[in-house]
Amino acid sequence: MSESKLRVAVIGTGMIANAAHIPAWKNLKKDVELVAFADKLGERSELLAKEHGVPKAYDDWRKMLQEVKPDLVSVCSPNSYHKEHTIGALESGAHVLCEKPIATSHADAAAMYAAAKAAGKLLMIGQSARFYNRAQVAKDILDSGKLGQPYFAETWYMRRRGIPTWGQFHMKEHSGGGPVYDLGVHAIDLLFWLLGSPKVKAVSSQTYTKIGNRDEKLWTSLADSGAGEGVLTPRPYDYREFDVEDMAAGYMRLEGDLTIFFKTSWAANVPKGHGHTLILGTEGGLTLDPMVLATNMNGHQIEVTPDVPADAHGVFAGHWGETAHFVRVIKGEEKELIVKPEQVLNVMKALDALYQSSALGHEVIVE
Repeated sequence: MSESKLRVAVIGTGMIANAAHIPAWKNLKKDVELVAFADKLGERSELLAKEHGVPKAYDDWRKMLQEVKPDLVSVCSPNSYHKEHTIGALESGAHVLCEKPIATSHADAAAMYAAAKAAGKLLMIGQSARFYNRAQVAKDILDSGKLGQPYFAETWYMRRRGIPTWGQFHMKEHSGGGPVYDLGVHAIDLLFWLLGSPKVKAVSSQTYTKIGNRDEKLWTSLADSGAGEGVLTPRPYDYREFDVEDMAAGYMRLEGDLTIFFKTSWAANVPKGHGHTLILGTEGGLTLDPMVLATNMNGHQIEVTPDVPADAHGVFAGHWGETAHFVRVIKGEEKELIVKPEQVLNVMKALDALYQSSALGHEVIVE
């Protein structure tokens, strides 16, 4: 092994680790080497280590950090454990790539960034939606000023029946929330980033649990819930454990007189694979899927369809992009992280306010 290689460990060996993080790290074999996996299900970490040729597997993440002393850790555990695992890894001397959402509250997120600063290490959050080619093209268009001054946007991703049934996503104790933390955080983070990360000022929203907590006896698949691959040891699913939202919708006010409509679901009676992002500006409008720029030219209304290159690594191409970027920043080949602390904390303020507004039944002002 070259001394310049970063030694990478993974905490949490569920679907996102197996299908996204691990293949992305293996793709960077000139720069990194996978050295250990840890999961409270020791047999799963052992199975994955054997499959990927990784030398060590643990059922105790603290023991792994102590014995292996990795340079970099991927935190792929359920949301409610991100804070503990991330801070532990930072304090052990490792840089950390943590899956989204960073945590289940703004306060926990702030504590994680404070720990990174104290340790002198980098903490990057896996907002992988920013790293797809479509997102990069959209960012170029927004930054070029072709839309003029943005003033309204809407974003949603609605699954018809896509409740994750292989783990603990549907249990508030472990995940903190439902599709807001699974899907909505991607849509909101991407939109905020495209708009230049304006600060959130107020949120009015409603969460719903209408379908997930009952047995419809429908025939669905793991692919419907975003897990077309990577599930090795699925946990038995029981709809009676479902205690998070299955849909959320709302309205946000941002600085600069921007307003946003959003919605997200795991279960709703909508056409399958229903996703959309629209940004309106004074000089043009942009939709992301399909990508169309609507503007005026020489007295005519026109629609331009940018030619967006296909992503090279399929559905998890964003993870391949974020890991490569993180390594380049650690090695000093790029100056700064694309996913910045203040941006992540702004998104977490929005998500905190979303749940708070729903609980209170009225708009929440974000301080």
